[in-house]
Amino acid sequence: MRMLVSVLIVSVLLAAVPLQGGPLLKSQVSADANWVVHADYDLFNTTIIGQLIRAELASLGLEEKLQDFKTIFSFHPLDDVRDVTLYGSGDDREKAVVLIEGDFDQDTLVALVRMNAEYEEIEYGDVVVHSWVDENKKDPGKAGQRMYGCVPKDDLVVMGAGLEALKQAVDVLNGSAANAADGVFDQAALDTTGAFFQVAANAVGDVAEHQNNAALLKQTDKLGVVIGEVEGTFYFDLSLTANSQEIAQNLKKMVEGMIAFFTLVGSEQPVLAELAKKLELSTADNIVAIHFESDSAAIISFLKEQWEAKKQQ
Repeated sequence: MRMLVSVLIVSVLLAAVPLQGGPLLKSQVSADANWVVHADYDLFNTTIIGQLIRAELASLGLEEKLQDFKTIFSFHPLDDVRDVTLYGSGDDREKAVVLIEGDFDQDTLVALVRMNAEYEEIEYGDVVVHSWVDENKKDPGKAGQRMYGCVPKDDLVVMGAGLEALKQAVDVLNGSAANAADGVFDQAALDTTGAFFQVAANAVGDVAEHQNNAALLKQTDKLGVVIGEVEGTFYFDLSLTANSQEIAQNLKKMVEGMIAFFTLVGSEQPVLAELAKKLELSTADNIVAIHFESDSAAIISFLKEQWEAKKQQ
């Protein structure tokens, strides 16, 4: 249950920051990808939970900082970015890319990366790939991560930590490489109406193999996550396709135990306990499904409670 709560919190907060846009276009995703994350901010911004989160950000005095960001980078991270899709293969950072659609000043962005002491310029077909080193501020003794980026269209920025992955992303966009439009991802999460945040992953066990505290995912073949709101009701759906029906039953028992535990913590976290009671668990063959829905205002109350607890720690 703690993992589910973490996914819920992170997913909603991700939808509140520069993850914005329209519907997922599988044709923009490489056929070699085995996971994809997408956020639809246009839809999110019309929801009650979206408006409440934006109001909270304003109350924290962040709007001025966002305007300062726009002054430097030429775009407002909440208002000017329309679409973000992140995809990759396995847990190799160099095989992941992010596609960001929005209103940018291309000259400003290029001028900024050219100021980097390690800047390099690479020609790839009709596209200029810009490369720089992102210094590791948390660990000054560790070398920075080389990054790559390009602007294949005026309203689209593509970035990644691997040059080959970036080149392939460009090829997918121009149609010279295979894309994921033909059934690479068949999770229902990517076709759900009203969703503003979606995740789909295949071969999940391989991706989670090197992750600690991921026993649930290591026994999973496919994963789908969808978050949305319908008529003021926030909802969250998680589906796990286990490697067998036996494993699916074991996963169900594991999740039932987590739900039961957090339902009993009412004296310490009453909001969490009430939300845990709203989780609905079901299985069909080797698929374990979790559905949750609640009034959007209650979700905001829970997120604020968790935020305050984190600040005190």
